[in-house]
Amino acid sequence: MTLSRMVAGLLVLVTITLGGQKAGWWAQPEPREPHPPTPAALAFAEAQRAEQARVAAARAENERLAAVQAPAETEDILPAGDGREETFTNCTACHSTAIIRRSGLTRERWDALIDWMVEKQNMAPLQPETRVLIVDYLAGAFPGRSTSPRARNPFLTD
Repeated sequence: MTLSRMVAGLLVLVTITLGGQKAGWWAQPEPREPHPPTPAALAFAEAQRAEQARVAAARAENERLAAVQAPAETEDILPAGDGREETFTNCTACHSTAIIRRSGLTRERWDALIDWMVEKQNMAPLQPETRVLIVDYLAGAFPGRSTSPRARNPFLTD
């Protein structure tokens, strides 16, 4: 037998032995105990627990508040008339009907108020025919009542 054959055989034998040992053919390795957590890992885990507690408390508070708030509005809260559905759909996308119902404006003021909402409040502009329908409805259902500051801008509060 030549030396090169002996070396090759020895390498094969060592490879099989080490591979088998690593695969657990002869003995199972002793289970290692995990390393203790670092201070940073402990602080991170505590921060996660605190955040989960904060989120749970916020969710509980939101549920509590939702339970005491008025039920969702329907268009029936507005007076019947042509344009009620369009008014309800477009206006309640941003605010409740309470601000509409407490306002009494002339047709011109309702029209100007829509301009203000488009320009200052980023309301999407209405289609011309929808705008006319809504302004006509608002002017008829909630006509001008006085010259108080609220009549000039219904978003003012006392």
